[in-house]
Amino acid sequence: MNDRFAEGDLFYFWKGRVGLFALLKAAGLVPGDEVVVPGFTCIVVPNAVLYARGVPVYADIDPRTFNVTVETIEPLLSTRTRAVIVQSTFGLSADLDPIMALAERRGLLVIEDCAHALGGEYRGRPNGTIAHAAFFSSQWSKPVSTGLGGIVFSRRADLSRELARRVESMAVPGFLEQVSLTAQLICRPLADSRLLHYPLVETYRWLTQVSGLVSVGSASHEELVSVRIPSAFEKRMSAMQRRRWHRGLQDLPDVIRRRRATAARYDEYLAGTSIQAPARPDYATHAMLRYAIRVPDRESVERRARERRVPLGDWFRSPLHPNTGDLNPWHYRWGQCPVAERVCTEIVNLYTDRRLSDRQLQTLLGAYET
Repeated sequence: MNDRFAEGDLFYFWKGRVGLFALLKAAGLVPGDEVVVPGFTCIVVPNAVLYARGVPVYADIDPRTFNVTVETIEPLLSTRTRAVIVQSTFGLSADLDPIMALAERRGLLVIEDCAHALGGEYRGRPNGTIAHAAFFSSQWSKPVSTGLGGIVFSRRADLSRELARRVESMAVPGFLEQVSLTAQLICRPLADSRLLHYPLVETYRWLTQVSGLVSVGSASHEELVSVRIPSAFEKRMSAMQRRRWHRGLQDLPDVIRRRRATAARYDEYLAGTSIQAPARPDYATHAMLRYAIRVPDRESVERRARERRVPLGDWFRSPLHPNTGDLNPWHYRWGQCPVAERVCTEIVNLYTDRRLSDRQLQTLLGAYET
C-alpha cells in the first residue's frame, strides 16, 4: 500500500475511528442523515457517526459469518439514509456485490469497515478496495500494528479531495503521546505471556478507560460513556507510526499465512467436537484476525481460561462492544438485533497470532469433544 494504489488514495490517522469520522465528514453528512451500521461492532463506530451529526441505524447479522447482509440492510433504508458501513468481522468480508448493487440503486455511499480485514480478500480483490471507501486499523492485535493507527482508502475523487484537506488541517500527536505510545509498543509483547496476559490487559483497560491516567489508549473512558466528541480527537498519524506501518506491510503475507495455519490447526481440533469452525464462504478469503466460535456457555469457557491462564479474546460482549448497559444514547434498543445479541452471549474468539496448544484447547473446549 503506497499513498496511491488500486485506483484510489490513502490517508493516515492517529486512530481508525478518527479516519472514519473524517470520511463521514468528507462525505458531507448533515444533521439527521442516517448511516446503517452493524449491530455487532465496537462502540467507536456509532460514535463516529454521532460525532459527524448523523444517526446510526443498526442492521442485524448472519449467525454464521457475523456480518450484515443485503437482507438485513435493505429494510432499514429510508429517504434519510446516506451511507452504509459494512464490517468485515474477524477478517471475513461480507458479501459485498449485492450490497453494492443495492447502494447503486439507492444512491448510497458504502464504507468497508476493515478494522479486522487487512490481508483478506473478496472475490480475489483485497478487502477495502471494493466499496466506495474503507478504513483500516493498525492497533494492537492487528496483522500490521502501529500500537494505534488508522488508514482510510478512497476510490472517489470528491472524497479524496476533502480528506486531503481535512488531514492537512489536523495536528500531529504531541511529544508525550508519541513517547507513551512507543513505551507501550515496547511493553506489548509482555501481554503474550501466559502469566501476565490477564493482569496486563485488565491494568491497561483500567488506566485508559476508567482512571484516565493513560491518555494514549485504544478507547478512552469518555468514548464509552458519552456521545460527545472528545477534545483533540482529530489527529493524523505520526511519522513513527507510518514507518512501522510500511515496514509491517512487507511482512503481511507471512503474518497472514501463519494466522491461517493456526486456524487450520484449530479446525483439526474442532473436527472432534460439536462446535462448528468459522464460516468461509466461497466469495471470501478469511484473514483470520480471530478464530471465532459459538459455545452454549461462554461464561464457563472464559472462567476456565482465566483459571488456567489461557489467553482468550473477548469480542463482542454486546452489540456495541464493550458497553453492556443502556445503549439508548447510541440509538440502540435492546432487542433490535436479536441474532447479534444472541451471538454476544455465545461467542468465544481464539487468538491467531499465537497458537494455543491442544492441551490448552482441551482445557477450554474439552466439554464439547465427541
